[in-house]
Amino acid sequence: MSTSIIIPTLNNASLIYSCIKSILKVNTIADTDIIVIDNASTDETKFLLQNFTNSIKLITNNANLGFSKACNQGAKSSRADFLIFLNNDTEVTRGWLEGLLRCLHSNFPNSNFPNSNFPTGIVGCKLLYPDSTVQHAGVAFSSIKVHHIYRNFAPSHPAVNKQREFQAVTAACMLVPRKLFLSLGGFDESFINGFEDLDFCFRARSKGYKVMYTPESVVIHHESKTPGRHDHHAHNARLFASRWLSNVDHDLDKIYAEDGLRRHLEYEEKLGGKWLEDSNPNHFWNQARSLVISGEYVEAEKFFGQALSFNPYDVRRLSIAEELSDLYMKWGRVSDAEQCLDAVIQVTPSKRLLQKKARIAMMATHLPSDLSQK
Repeated sequence: MSTSIIIPTLNNASLIYSCIKSILKVNTIADTDIIVIDNASTDETKFLLQNFTNSIKLITNNANLGFSKACNQGAKSSRADFLIFLNNDTEVTRGWLEGLLRCLHSNFPNSNFPNSNFPTGIVGCKLLYPDSTVQHAGVAFSSIKVHHIYRNFAPSHPAVNKQREFQAVTAACMLVPRKLFLSLGGFDESFINGFEDLDFCFRARSKGYKVMYTPESVVIHHESKTPGRHDHHAHNARLFASRWLSNVDHDLDKIYAEDGLRRHLEYEEKLGGKWLEDSNPNHFWNQARSLVISGEYVEAEKFFGQALSFNPYDVRRLSIAEELSDLYMKWGRVSDAEQCLDAVIQVTPSKRLLQKKARIAMMATHLPSDLSQK
């Protein structure tokens, strides 16, 4: 079936250029078109877009109409079976489009959608920051906040790699059948650059459609690069709450439990911030330990770094950092060992750790200053 990729843009010429280039580079589905809606950019965007005159359909607005209106314009101009809404500050990876479509079809292989009442209406993807940490793996809700769940986690974490249903996903990359999108009236233009995607997901769910997340589609997202992106956050949040607050399932802790995680309330109350107990095996940590035993310190250091990034809120990070400090001592990198241990002490000072730091300082006085690294 045919697909239209709809990209609203405002300035940030280099980003929209990179976005389109990435799509053209990896696209393997013939019946796919790209619709770009330029919301009156004032930089060199319109000149760079001329490089793609044979590859895109361009809609040019004389004023900044905002995200919702621009997306709705693109949807109405499309004749495809499926729409993919994509932010201009993204870069797609190989298989991203196939992953979205596969998620939609694989759950209900006997459907002849869009001619039937297909239960899945929306599919979102795994969004990564340019440093390869997670930006979005579905949207969850607590009693006080909307969350891009598992933000900043490693993309290999098991919790990030489950195809599943959510209450909402972000429209930074969202697949929707065109007939469904138009039948629901598109994005509500009362929202101004925010929450229109959540509102649309809740409207689709109110009609019996599921919202799915798939890790098989991966897109790089620079996030919130459009000028004025958050100027109307308070208005959007109030509008969403006035419509859907009674329908929201505060599911954050429930999802954590399903994925083998639990909030460490004692640490949160004592230290502030987010702390999680994570029962998922940290294979980077295990590999780092094995490399230390075999004396491969350079590789061990790399794996310790990945172990620390596996779950940035994991209480095990304290133990990982202490073991990294021990590695540095074996390696003769005393200053690094002290810094690493200091970071742990700042979070959880204890007599044992302070005594350990004192021993490191004492040992440092007996090491040659030019001790070579292994």
